[in-house]
Amino acid sequence: MQGRPAEAADIHRQLIQMQPRESTHYNNLGTALHELGDLDAAEHAYRQGLLLEPDNAGALASLGSLRWQKGDAVETRDLMLAAWRLDPGMPEPRIYGASACLKCADPDMAAKLLEHCEKWPFLGATLEADLCAALIQIDRADEAERRLRSLMKHAEARSIASIRLAALMERVNRLDEAERLLAEASIAPADGREANLVRAVLASRRGHFDKAISLFLEFLSGTSNENRSADTLFALAKTYDGAGKTEAALDTLQQAHEIQMKHAGRLVPRLVEPDSNPLDILEYPVSAEAYSRWKVDPTAPSATESPIFIVGFPRSGTTLLEQMLDAHPGIRSMDERAFLQNVIGKMQEGGKLLYPDHLDRLSTSELGAMRETYWACVKGVVTLGEGERLVDKNPLNVLRLPIIHRIFPNARIILALRHPCDVLISNYMQCFTAPAYQVLCSSIERLARGYAEAMDFWTRHAKLFNASILDLRYEDLLNDLEASIHRIAKHLELPDADALRGFQNHAMAKGYISTPSYAQVVEPLNTKAVGRWQRYRTLLEPVLPVLKPAMDRWNYAA
Repeated sequence: MQGRPAEAADIHRQLIQMQPRESTHYNNLGTALHELGDLDAAEHAYRQGLLLEPDNAGALASLGSLRWQKGDAVETRDLMLAAWRLDPGMPEPRIYGASACLKCADPDMAAKLLEHCEKWPFLGATLEADLCAALIQIDRADEAERRLRSLMKHAEARSIASIRLAALMERVNRLDEAERLLAEASIAPADGREANLVRAVLASRRGHFDKAISLFLEFLSGTSNENRSADTLFALAKTYDGAGKTEAALDTLQQAHEIQMKHAGRLVPRLVEPDSNPLDILEYPVSAEAYSRWKVDPTAPSATESPIFIVGFPRSGTTLLEQMLDAHPGIRSMDERAFLQNVIGKMQEGGKLLYPDHLDRLSTSELGAMRETYWACVKGVVTLGEGERLVDKNPLNVLRLPIIHRIFPNARIILALRHPCDVLISNYMQCFTAPAYQVLCSSIERLARGYAEAMDFWTRHAKLFNASILDLRYEDLLNDLEASIHRIAKHLELPDADALRGFQNHAMAKGYISTPSYAQVVEPLNTKAVGRWQRYRTLLEPVLPVLKPAMDRWNYAA
């Protein structure tokens, strides 16, 4: 407690010699060594203590914090969840467990761990700052901002609070405020690396790529290869791309994907097997014969009573379309949600019905219950006013047209399209959290096959169902916004589409946008990303034959 951890460690070693079966001594030794920065020795001590007392919540949390510091989200999640179940009142397992769950693509558990945290008392500088970092990622940015501004009133916390608040301001597209916070802050030496990481992101957003590259490399130089974060490497690769340094971007992306593959392999080992299919839903199409057995649902809602679905392979412009529609006063969006998957889960409850094999067996009442499940999920995130229509934007719902058409057969659907090669490059450069998608994007070859199969899957079902679909190419929208708005308004039966033109201002006013495109949708429309793939043509050349059917189908040139 007096800041003399080396002396404390010596005393704990003596205590271990005197009482080698007492777990407390090992845990205390681990804490002293952790404070000294000897993470390997601290980890060994914590594990020795847990061998003696496996259900010690404090020791589990301490080891979890250390593993988080070492960049191991998977074991951190497991340790923190175990500690939380033993002692739900401890804040550390809930905060770091939530952060680890987010890294492991489990946002629902992260949200559960942080339920009612707005009622927690002040936790101290470090825990408060780390809690805010987790809150930002579960769409509670307003609460995070409130807590960070309150944290800045504490002198000992002002440095880290300024840095985290600046990161939040960047995330909600308030760049001037972010830069001002960092410029005015007195950054503690211990927080310098994190401050430089935020400066790197801001420099990249401003187009100061050489400065951003230097800051990213400086940050990474202080981290061992074992502990490097894929997030930072992806950000660096995008900055290299912005600077036109193609080879450096590809080298960095390879490192980032290697880290993600190890992570995905620990979460879902079968995914990294050579013959695995990350998009296994592609193995379950609806045949024409099965579709012929579907009974008409007389209670199905009309087009205006149904959601508007925006689908498309990821990085095809779905967020842009969502923000355009959300700017309309009669339409509400809810960011990306997997609510259709919840509906599929509802259908398969009890094991009697399988998706999509038994869609023909659903009765009118069962279809109604599935719609109720969907709308109950929606109600948890957005409240629709009288006459307002919902936009459900989730790119990979491109693989869920059978469930869309079964429960909302009159729904209006927009398929976002973009040059397949630009789609591939954009996906390859993106830091995804879902293990299946990390594996899918781990190589251009695998990604090209996944894209081709997904779009074939969509085309086959779109033709079979004769659903009400508008194909909208990203490039056409950029080249002639007015014509695209006219097509959208006609397809959705919107009497007045003027509001769609000012979507950038609307998106800026919204603040937090949960998708990776949050920075692009507030910019004026531009063609910077059109044809970017040509700089990576050597990488893409081998997969052009795989993409050719899709390019021919939607009139794209190789």
